[in-house]
Amino acid sequence: MAATGSTTAEKLGAAAGAWAAFYLALHYYILSGASADLSMPAADYARTLLGERMRWESATALRIMAGIMIVWFMGSMSGRLRLAEREPGRLAAIAFGLGVVWGGVWILSAMFNSVAILMSAEYGDPVAARFAGILAKETPMILTPPVAFALILAAAFATMRYGGYSKTYAKVTAGLSLVMIVLALVEWYGPGDLGTIIMTVALGWLAITSLLTIQPSTAEAR
Repeated sequence: MAATGSTTAEKLGAAAGAWAAFYLALHYYILSGASADLSMPAADYARTLLGERMRWESATALRIMAGIMIVWFMGSMSGRLRLAEREPGRLAAIAFGLGVVWGGVWILSAMFNSVAILMSAEYGDPVAARFAGILAKETPMILTPPVAFALILAAAFATMRYGGYSKTYAKVTAGLSLVMIVLALVEWYGPGDLGTIIMTVALGWLAITSLLTIQPSTAEAR
């Protein structure tokens, strides 16, 4: 019974990353039909936000759940990497820390989103509401590229050196880390807006890694 419970808990943790990606994809789908636009005058933004309050409240909840799921998943992923790497498991610890930061970014974004709603509904301050809305939108868009790049890179180093996942996954992850840094540099310094592409790549990697983590480890005893 204990072994069965442990296996179930491990699979739930491993699947948490895929759930996080699903929650965030659903969150973006919900907001795709929203009319509240941060380019509006503050008063118009606050009024429109209140008219769509349930839509934005749902997005807030999904960001919180996704942030928690990312942290939960990183416990499973780092455990897989640590098993392959052995102690002291520095790369596993780095990956875990970066994953926790990324989960925290989404929770922080949710908090700003909630503040925007409260400033509109409870405090009658549309300027503060729009400012909080800007922080809610831009926090994950600004912080995801560097954090996701570092996380994917740490996972690539760990899997290529120690295993834990298939060699194909290790090579793809290493290549993806290069793609992420190129996309991030173009986003920061180039003329294009690649935020949506970067987020899609990061969440795609998260979902695929989560699904692979559910499978038995390929790590071999060294």
